[in-house]
Amino acid sequence: MPRYGFSGEAPVMRKLILFACQAVGEPVDVRELIKLALLDDNADYFLFSDALAGLLDNGLLERDGECVRLTARGDEITGITERELPAALRRAVIEESAMARDRQMRGRCVFTSVETADGLSSFTGALTDGAVPLLELKLQTGGEKQSAELKRRFEKDAETILQKIWEIMTNNNEPLTTDGDDASSDT
Repeated sequence: MPRYGFSGEAPVMRKLILFACQAVGEPVDVRELIKLALLDDNADYFLFSDALAGLLDNGLLERDGECVRLTARGDEITGITERELPAALRRAVIEESAMARDRQMRGRCVFTSVETADGLSSFTGALTDGAVPLLELKLQTGGEKQSAELKRRFEKDAETILQKIWEIMTNNNEPLTTDGDDASSDT
């Protein structure tokens, strides 16, 4: 891992966490926050954990489910202390924060579930643009194992699946029907 000038001291870790939350610009999932705070090789999880607990206790951050967000006081403190962090570390956190925001947005846009009722298992997957559904699928499957595999695949490749379906549905060279009145069938 690279070094960006993080000193390894607790007060600097608290400033780093606050800066990372501000850089993301929205409530940040704690797992994403861990990645941001541990960008520098000199940081460690235990230092992060203690600093996060202190920031929550002091009211500079607040929990929102699995996420944390800056309070108004935390935002004010960040504005005052962010320049105390090394410039290289700030740049790295800003870059990674953009990717964290993108991952969080994608997480809000991809929905999946597996249901089993009356001996039947089904998979449901949806991809939205953040507000409006772009694709909604519900497939009956051969069992829970197959449903779970479809769930995993859709979570990983929802955009590619949408693109493939779009290509198939809009391909004017190939008819969608196979009911015998297919003009291109010469067999």
